[in-house]
Amino acid sequence: MLAALAVLLIVGGALLAGLLANQMDQRVQVLAAGDTIRAGEVITKEDLMSASVSSDLRTLIRADQIDQVVGRTARVEVSKGQLLDTSQIATTPMPGGDKQVVGISVASGRFPAGGLGSGDVVNVVDVGTQSVSVDDAQVLKAVPSSGTDNDWTSGAVVSLIVDKKDAAKLASASANGTIAVVQTATNQPIKDS
Repeated sequence: MLAALAVLLIVGGALLAGLLANQMDQRVQVLAAGDTIRAGEVITKEDLMSASVSSDLRTLIRADQIDQVVGRTARVEVSKGQLLDTSQIATTPMPGGDKQVVGISVASGRFPAGGLGSGDVVNVVDVGTQSVSVDDAQVLKAVPSSGTDNDWTSGAVVSLIVDKKDAAKLASASANGTIAVVQTATNQPIKDS
């Protein structure tokens, strides 16, 4: 009787170990960032790698869907090695709907000292009239005018996503050098439309 119980425990343990091993082998290949992908950047194949995971999360993007991701825009920054999920990728081309991208040049001292980053939400102020000319614009990309990383003392060149109705007015104000930028939120997901 004791021998039968011992055999039953051994067989049961082996079956349990086999089930666990089988569960561990049910991994899927998903996409991960091969390098940091900044918010607002268009994703290329070189930005991506695959990772083997044991997960049933429906939001993770399978590696065989790479062609559906390449050419899309990152809504948020994705760190190197981070798994990609559907919430991080814009579903429509940027800008979408009634939005346009306007490039502006902002003089030193007319934007926050730490600079601006993709995803920041800003109000654009006409310094001549002291009024907000565009509110809730979103930064798609911002770089120092000097071309040197983090040297914002020379000013900034900024691509803003704005309503179509505000695009011409903003471009004109930028060309006249009469704008300042007020940051109202930082590092927000880039809106699809």
